[in-house]
Amino acid sequence: MKPTELRNGIYWVGAIDWAVRDFHGYETPRGTTYNNYLMLDDEPTLVDTVKYDFADITIKNIKNLIEPSKIKHVVINHIENDHATGIGKIMPLMPDATVYMTERARKGLERFFDMSGWKVKTVKTGETLKIGARTLLFLETPMLHWPDSMVTYVQEDKVLISQDAFGQHIASSARFDDEFVTCASIQELEDAVWDYYANILMPFGQLIKAKIAEIVKLGLQIEMIAPDHG
Repeated sequence: MKPTELRNGIYWVGAIDWAVRDFHGYETPRGTTYNNYLMLDDEPTLVDTVKYDFADITIKNIKNLIEPSKIKHVVINHIENDHATGIGKIMPLMPDATVYMTERARKGLERFFDMSGWKVKTVKTGETLKIGARTLLFLETPMLHWPDSMVTYVQEDKVLISQDAFGQHIASSARFDDEFVTCASIQELEDAVWDYYANILMPFGQLIKAKIAEIVKLGLQIEMIAPDHG
């Protein structure tokens, strides 16, 4: 798969895992995707990486759009293996990049990577990063579904990059839900959404309600959700 533009210079640069059939201990008969996103702006920014086995794919997708050394910021929303282990291959290609993550994410990630040569900035809810025409707003989402988790909201484009807080385990050449249902069915998509929620997020239902209320209170207008799977 080649990079796919979501809107206005925001690109999907992830990878598709057609073969995986077990994820977090439950069956994934449709496979999955490892989604991450590149924003081309005055200060190019990568949001999330991918599973180590697929790092070369996302690097190729990035190179189709920009020389990796020009990337100025790397945002890590979630440090689970399927999202963050590719960072070991990616960071050497982006020596000038600053990495943004929660404090818990930093403590977790430094157990597995030598981060002494990285420029790391920990962020909290409400902090922003101006990358040119865009402003990124960070929102901590602990236990949705790991303690380190956060989401990134692109204010001007009204795009929520949601890490594991939303998604489906579906391997498909379609990058958008409306594209998927034209080649499959709305029922298959809805089944995957319910299956994902039940197996990943349902135990944290009360936390989810509270976090949605917080998003509403912040006045975030969300027109597109860009998840890390599906």
